[in-house]
Amino acid sequence: MNRRYPLSTRPLRLSDDLVLKNRLAFTSMGVDLADENGCATPQMTAFYKGVIEGGCAMAFLGNATVSAGSRLQSRGLALFDDAQRLSMYAVQRMASAAGVPVAVQLQHYGGQGAVLPSGAPLLTPSGIGCSRAARQSPGYRVQAMTLEHIAQVIDEFASAAWRAWQSGARVVQLQAANGYLLSSFLSPRFNQRTDAYGGSEENRARLLLEVIRAIRARTDNGLIVTVRLGIDDLLGDEGLQFTELEETVQALNQSGICALECSMSVGASFHRLFTPSREMDNYLHTGVKVIKGSARVPVGFAGFIDGLDKAERLLGDEVCDWVGMSRALFADNQLINKTLQGRARDVDRCLWDGRCFSDKSDPRMSRVFCCVNPNYPRPTFN
Repeated sequence: MNRRYPLSTRPLRLSDDLVLKNRLAFTSMGVDLADENGCATPQMTAFYKGVIEGGCAMAFLGNATVSAGSRLQSRGLALFDDAQRLSMYAVQRMASAAGVPVAVQLQHYGGQGAVLPSGAPLLTPSGIGCSRAARQSPGYRVQAMTLEHIAQVIDEFASAAWRAWQSGARVVQLQAANGYLLSSFLSPRFNQRTDAYGGSEENRARLLLEVIRAIRARTDNGLIVTVRLGIDDLLGDEGLQFTELEETVQALNQSGICALECSMSVGASFHRLFTPSREMDNYLHTGVKVIKGSARVPVGFAGFIDGLDKAERLLGDEVCDWVGMSRALFADNQLINKTLQGRARDVDRCLWDGRCFSDKSDPRMSRVFCCVNPNYPRPTFN
């Protein structure tokens, strides 16, 4: 352990056979480095190699869609066919050689996905769409899922998890946050169903728990499952709030998952997390601490964490058990190493201006770029 950062550099046990070397992770960030078929590329492997060589204990491979009927970006990662599975071997071989797991985040975009070429409506719990997506996408339509749709989605998640496992991944993360499909079932704002998948908190968590059971069955409990859990929609009383998740967290404790990552916001409230503020920071920390109070697995989060000094404070205040960084490590892959080596002044600091988010909706951009990292500088246009 580092004497200045003893909590951040303390190992973390996720399972009987996986102990992380520290409490610091690169959390999921859609950098759009797959090819047009959703396959991982050499550029993606090189990017994650740079990240994990920077000192983090685990990295999350962001937004691998489980369904051909759910995409967001043309170069977004996918895991619904065997060509995509085979493309992930290189990433996982690299991770194994480095001794740092690269977890695959499994995603279904639901009503926040892109309009399909077929024009088919996007799947949602109750036919309630995302106002932000609707403004951005001509032809945007959604539909309420039938029980047949639900069974299909459960199978798609289980199949994608099996493909991740077969590619060498030791860990997957279910994206159940930020307004995407699993998250939208948890939210009373977007889930207004009257069947077994809606109404009570228990019913709204049913789909997530059935997905976990299906993955564990499909992989013979050989895959470590974690969950990125949406704990607050940031939509006030009409949306999900962190005070309404105790039953869900208790059920997740019993489900066999090994870790939780807390996150806030949905498509309509993403803008509230683009720029740091003391008020939002405090609200986020309060929510994470509430979830940690009910959880029996390690709880982490990512949000406005700019380096190890803040990570150490959060761990010391028992806000969380592990700390995620995405934008900060995107801005400087070597942030952790530089800090532990006493070179914090050399870190290229994130500007927190949110331009990396806007790259994803800019048709001129081929991927997500950075304002300060010289390895992937944002191009300029006349």
